[in-house]
Amino acid sequence: MTKTIAGIQALIAGKISDLKIGDFKAFGQVADHAEGDFTKYPAACVFSKGGSGRVLDTHRNERTFTFTIALYQEQSLAGKDKATASQVMTAAADAVIAAFDADRDLGGEVEIVRVVSFADDFTVKAGTFNFCTVDVEAVVVVQNY
Repeated sequence: MTKTIAGIQALIAGKISDLKIGDFKAFGQVADHAEGDFTKYPAACVFSKGGSGRVLDTHRNERTFTFTIALYQEQSLAGKDKATASQVMTAAADAVIAAFDADRDLGGEVEIVRVVSFADDFTVKAGTFNFCTVDVEAVVVVQNY
């Protein structure tokens, strides 16, 4: 079982990198940092948002890690208009959410993973982008001795 921030972040990024919509990769780029200069869209960033823990019993602790998956789709570089960019972003967000619904324990690496929230918006930041953030919690149980 994976029990570290870096390990779970890598599992989530790998899952997103492997996603397909139809016969095509869902994301042109996947990064493990908050933002970047992307060359392929849609793009995704996976980063740790924090976590919490609690004692289960005398030998085990439960840890809940929270990650934000930030999805970006530009509106101009590849000739995407606002409607097309919105459609691409909606399809990408649906693919991410469905992927975690279908793999509730990241291949047996965590106790459970769940999408806890998501939000859509757009921004103008060196170009115009549609974006979506998806917050995911991964729960693991660790020995405390």
